[in-house]
Amino acid sequence: MPPQSDSPAARPITGEVCDKCLSRITGQKGVPLGEFLDDLGVPVLLVDSDVTVMLANKFVRSILKKDISQIQGRRGGDVFECAYAHLPGGCGRTIHCSGCAIRRTVTDTFLTGRGHAAVSATIHPDIGKSNRQVAIRISTEKIWNMVLLRLDQFGPAKEPLLPNKGH
Repeated sequence: MPPQSDSPAARPITGEVCDKCLSRITGQKGVPLGEFLDDLGVPVLLVDSDVTVMLANKFVRSILKKDISQIQGRRGGDVFECAYAHLPGGCGRTIHCSGCAIRRTVTDTFLTGRGHAAVSATIHPDIGKSNRQVAIRISTEKIWNMVLLRLDQFGPAKEPLLPNKGH
């Protein structure tokens, strides 16, 4: 049986904030969800079950050097500039996508409610043009009917965006 969404193991991003409290923060107190994501202080995207970005906080936009119109409503492969997303069918619809660690992790979190921490992934932005790869490390957490996706590392550098505390 997967952990309940309020268990600490399922909350690698928001920590001890349970669904009920999160609803109070964003609903009854009137804190817009985008503002809540910015207040987390870490680079976070809110994605649906198909890894389509619904919201991206200011930290993600800064790291990716994109404005919200270049992120919101687009699938993860397009946002992270994966070369496979440019193949017929697009992100999530190619033979390569079945092995995508980001897609698999988001899907598992969405289906089970189980959060994941510091999952390594690799993006290939230039298939056939170079051997360049982008290293990514992500953490996920389900809130409501969406998944928070935190970027712990993004880029060719081995330097993490967040300290790795055994996650």
